[in-house]
Amino acid sequence: MGKKINIIILLYLVHLNLLAQGNSTKIPDRTITISGIKTEFLFPHENISGSILVLPGWNFSRTDICENSEFCNLALKKGYVLIMPDMQKSVYASQLYPETRNDWRSFPTLTWVIDSLISYCQKELKLLLPGQNNFLFGISTGGRGVAMISIYSENIFIAGAALSGDYNQLADTSDNLMRGYYGEFFKFPERWKGKDNPLMNANKLKIPLFLAHGKSDNIVPFNQTLNFYDTINKLNPGIGHKIVLKDNAGHNYKFWGSEYNEVFDFFQEHEEK
Repeated sequence: MGKKINIIILLYLVHLNLLAQGNSTKIPDRTITISGIKTEFLFPHENISGSILVLPGWNFSRTDICENSEFCNLALKKGYVLIMPDMQKSVYASQLYPETRNDWRSFPTLTWVIDSLISYCQKELKLLLPGQNNFLFGISTGGRGVAMISIYSENIFIAGAALSGDYNQLADTSDNLMRGYYGEFFKFPERWKGKDNPLMNANKLKIPLFLAHGKSDNIVPFNQTLNFYDTINKLNPGIGHKIVLKDNAGHNYKFWGSEYNEVFDFFQEHEEK
């Protein structure tokens, strides 16, 4: 494992040196296990323009978005390194509780993302460092992850995009995903209202977000995105948040793929020049 990591670091440093000389080379893609969680690293063929932490939908594979849409191809062509953790059935809880389902206890938490994944990328790969063009992107539950990471990481990401996400578990206290992590609302309301509720912590958000949702989504109601946008835009109207609500669009790659160009335009608007 140590040799593999050293090879990746060496390749990355060689790549940076070549870029400084006006050349380019392709760093081999790699799967690295970080504190027990597999993470895919995809590198562009041309010059690196930034990095995107890509958060999948609930129980989607880490590369599902590459296999079922053009997101990865488009991002790599634009020069982004893609960091794709295997989040599985995570809801980006900050911690686990005695009531958390036993079969969900092995899935990554928000704490793993910040303390293990991001820390590893910074120390070992020199990625996701402050001052770099670092972005967040997520679909479905990954959109919730974008909100949570944006709120609880500082000076790392400069913008994020969340498609079809959910941001306030109080809107449906019968939600089995939330019950499976936090226990029943009537027993533990503070868990549902507290630090793991993006809407209730929206005042801590410091980066611009691109939010999009289909109005015909039968998995996550589009009001989740509308209410979150209204809240964060009211709190910080000048930061540059953007919302797209699309008629006759559902919870699927057809809708998500229709937003990719706008997402990349949004990222490029906020890149450090």
